[in-house]
Parts: sequence; structure tokens; C-alpha cells
Amino acid sequence: MKKLIILAISLITVSIHAQEDKVWRLGIQWGTHDNMSKYSGGTPNANARFTQNKYNGGAFDLIARYDYNKNWMAETGLGFNTFGFGYAISENYSFLNLKNRFSSVKTEYTGVEIPFLIFYKFNPNCKNNRWLIGGGFIANFVDGKTVNKFFAKNNDGLTSSNYLSSTSTSNGGGHAMVRFSVGREKIFKNGSFLNASLVFNAGLNALAKSTVNYTIDGKDYQHEFTNNGSFVGLRVAYFFKPWHSFAKKAALKK
Repeated sequence: MKKLIILAISLITVSIHAQEDKVWRLGIQWGTHDNMSKYSGGTPNANARFTQNKYNGGAFDLIARYDYNKNWMAETGLGFNTFGFGYAISENYSFLNLKNRFSSVKTEYTGVEIPFLIFYKFNPNCKNNRWLIGGGFIANFVDGKTVNKFFAKNNDGLTSSNYLSSTSTSNGGGHAMVRFSVGREKIFKNGSFLNASLVFNAGLNALAKSTVNYTIDGKDYQHEFTNNGSFVGLRVAYFFKPWHSFAKKAALKK
């Protein structure tokens, strides 16, 4: 019985390796990430009620993956990811209405990215699961535009438009990034893969800048922040069967 199990595992392993010898796969990927901007100027001291929030961004990618052999593969594609700025001022609130706890403004931008990544694939275990590590460069393209956001607070019937406001400007054009990824992958018998990865992304230059103004207790504050597109995020991807599998089926139908 043990010999039959070992033989079955060996046959599956050989089949998997054959499906990873110089083949292309298409995949779709989605995920979320925490994008953080850095203080870069303006008033160095902030009011205790003011908070610079992490921007909770999202991503969707169409991926082309080339499995060179059982241990090495390359990845490219076309992706869309969001980044931005978020600011808030804490308020007195009721436990019956928690949504009014913060007065906030949020600015969002969308970047188009083309990855160039190389991965090392560890050998799969008996359940056809394996680890992957990889990294490379990202070309990110952003449309240049300026976005103004305001939070108007009503005091005794009077509106104060400078209570909390921001002006954010993205740097249009191409930007370079460095990315490192650690992933876990499930290999299915039909040749498709399910992949989950922790992604570390570092932008090499500024994608956007933002200036936030607010007034608390009669005192004006102004801070400047820069966003390089750096983030830590989670990605989930599904890769379809190799291209040669589809080509073979199409040939058999003729």
C-alpha cells in the first residue's frame, strides 16, 4: 500500500513538473494594502485631535506568468492600484452614533502598473502546496491632477470652510518602484494555481503631495505630506491552465 501511495505521489509530481516546463499562464489578482504618506513640511507640531490616516487601497491585476521550470518563474501584466491621503479630526460623540466620532477628508488616486518580477518556487509538499519568494521592479503610471477636499463644520449657523481641508496633487507620468513578495501556492491537478502573497512595495520617488489645513480652538495648522506609493498588502491570485493545454484542446476539436 505504501508503495502505491509513493508511486501516485511521484506520478503527480512528474505531471506537475511537466506543466511547469517553459509554459505561460494567465491569471487574475486582487487585493488590499495600507498605503502611508510621510510628513515633508509645514507646521511640525500637530493638534492632539488631528490624525493622518493610512490610506486603505485596493488592487486588481491581469497577470501573465512564465514558468521556466519547477523552481523559477517570471511574472508581468497590467494592474490598477489606488493610493492617496486621509486626514481626520476627533470629535465628541455619542455611543448611539459612533459615525460622528471623526470629521475627515480623503483623496484617492489610481495608478496603472506593469510589474517585472522573478520568483523562486520551493518544491511542493505532499498536498501540492509550496512557498514562493520573489521580487523585482514596478513601472507605475499616474495621471497628473489636483484634488481639493473640504470638511465644513457648522458653528451656530456659521460655516467654517477652513475647519479641515486638503489640496493634493499627483505627479503625472511614470514612476519606479521596488517590490518583494512572499507567497503560498496551491497546485491543482488540472494545472491551475491558487496563490496568496504578502507584498512589500517601496516607491523610489514621489507619486503625489498633499497639504492639509485645519483650525482648532482658533489656531491654524498646516502640514505637508508626500506619498511614494509605498505599502504593505495582501494579494490573492488565480492562474488558469497553461496556454498549451488550451491549444491542445482546440486542436483536438478540429
